[in-house]
Amino acid sequence: MGIGGSALGTPMLRLIIGAPPLIALATPMPVMLPSSLSGGFAYLRQQKIDFKLAGWMLVTALPFTWIGALATQYVSGQFLMILTSIFLIGVGCSFIIRSMIFRELEEEIPATKISPLKVMLFGILGGFLAGLLAIGGGVIYVPVFTRVFSRSMKVALATSLAVVTIVAIPGSIEHALLGHIDWTMAGLMALGAFPASFFGARLALRLRNQTLERIFGAATICFGIFFLITQI
Repeated sequence: MGIGGSALGTPMLRLIIGAPPLIALATPMPVMLPSSLSGGFAYLRQQKIDFKLAGWMLVTALPFTWIGALATQYVSGQFLMILTSIFLIGVGCSFIIRSMIFRELEEEIPATKISPLKVMLFGILGGFLAGLLAIGGGVIYVPVFTRVFSRSMKVALATSLAVVTIVAIPGSIEHALLGHIDWTMAGLMALGAFPASFFGARLALRLRNQTLERIFGAATICFGIFFLITQI
């Protein structure tokens, strides 16, 4: 789905393992490095990554990911869990609505002119939330790439993974310094995430854009609602 997996990993660690809120929040973040690299490699072979778009996004996403991670010291763990679930529901709904109303974008579309300022503004938002919620930002970048910059779903997924791979580095470092990462759990998650991400990306390349949007939307809504109910 081009999201790095951290947004879904947090509810899993909280609900299944019973990890404390901040540990559940941050532990999946370093796992995004191997999983995003694995999934991104499959997209790279198909030349789906928009490197120019990813590059401008990283200009502001990188420093604001660090700032967002620092901000977790000043808010409660429960608030972050609730915010994560609400965020997942909102993003999932947006994709379901899009798949029902808008005509599917063609797989190969002419490259549109990129406004660096606009890209960097979204990089600030995505980077800050990536650090605050330890989500890598994929759930933000994918909708932005498809809606604002008119990229096809598969190009958006691929470009998002490229950004997430880099953004995960400063976020993981800061959360590690704050003591929010359980490295044993992170290592075990990485063992499963690395091969699964590659095969997930291969599957995504075979599906229609509209099908991907519906899968992405339904999965995030289900995770978000269930997680919200358990955290209130």
